[in-house]
Amino acid sequence: MLINAKRSEALKLAQTSYRQHAAIKPRSFLTLAKLAAGDLQSILDTGLDMKRSPNDYADLLKGRALALLFQKTSTRTRCSFEQAARELGATSNYIDWRTSNFVLGDLCDEAKVLSRYYDLIVARVNEHQTLKVLAASSEVPVINGLSDRFHPCQALADYMTMAEYFGPDLNGLRLAYIGDGNNVCRSLVHGALALGVHMTLCGPEGYKLDDETLATAKKCVSYVNHPADAVRDADIIYTDTWISMGSEAEAAKRLNAFSFYQVNEDLVSTAPSHALIMHCLPAHPGQEITAEVLRSSRSIVFDQAENRTHAQKALLRWILT
Repeated sequence: MLINAKRSEALKLAQTSYRQHAAIKPRSFLTLAKLAAGDLQSILDTGLDMKRSPNDYADLLKGRALALLFQKTSTRTRCSFEQAARELGATSNYIDWRTSNFVLGDLCDEAKVLSRYYDLIVARVNEHQTLKVLAASSEVPVINGLSDRFHPCQALADYMTMAEYFGPDLNGLRLAYIGDGNNVCRSLVHGALALGVHMTLCGPEGYKLDDETLATAKKCVSYVNHPADAVRDADIIYTDTWISMGSEAEAAKRLNAFSFYQVNEDLVSTAPSHALIMHCLPAHPGQEITAEVLRSSRSIVFDQAENRTHAQKALLRWILT
C-alpha cells in the first residue's frame, strides 16, 4: 500500500518539476544586437570601475559556478572568463566539446543537463545556430564566447577600451575597420549603433559585411574603397585576421584579396596623429598588420586583450545579479 501511494505522489512530483523547469526563461547574451543601449553603457561603466577597484567586487558571485563549453580553441576567451570568475569569487570548469558527450548526445538534452550543474554557460562554438539551441534548452543563461556570426564579448572589451581612452561617452567617436566583414566586425557594428559610434568599413569585394547587418546600421556605418580614405578622420584604426578559424582552406585566395588592406606605417601616417590601433588578436604580423604598428606606442592591443577580463566581469554581474 505504501508503494502504491508513493507511485501517485511520484507522478505528481515529476509533473510539478516539469512545469517548474519549463517555466524557466533565463536571460542569455548571444549578440549585442539584442542588448539595450542603456544596458550596454552600464556594462562598460561597470567594467571600468571593476578594473579600477577590483576589491569592491571580490565576493560578488561567491558560490556561483560557470561552465566554459568550447568547440574551438581559445586563449583570451577561456583565460579571461576563468580569471573573471575567480576575481568575482565564482568557480569555472572548462569543458572541451570534443572530449565530452556533446559529440554523442542530443544537443538539447546535453544543454539541459549541463544547466543543472552550473549557474551559467559560456559557449564558444562553430555555428551560431548551436548557440540558439543551447540557449533555448538551457535553464541558466548562455553567453556567446564566439560563433561564426558574432563575437559580442570581444566587442564589449573593445568598446570598454575605447571608453578608457576617449571617455565614457563614445557618441561621435570615429572607428575605421580595415579588413574582413567577419563576426568581430558584425558585433562592433551592433555596438556602434547603440553607442553612437561612426564606423567606416574598408575591405575587398566578396568579403564585406552582410547586407542584413548593414541595412540595420545605415546611420552609423559607411563603406569606402581605399584604406587611406577610411582612416583619414579616424580616432581608432581596427583590423582583424584575414583568415578566421574555419576559412583556412581558402587562405591563398584571401591573402591575395586582402593584400591591399594591410594596416602598416604608411597607412597610419595618413590618419590623425592621435589615432590609436586596435586588433582583437591573435594577429599575423606581416599580413593584416605589420609588427611595427602592432607593437608601436599607438597600439592599445594589449590593453584591449586585458580588458576582456574586466568587461566580462561586468557582463557576469549584469546577467547573474
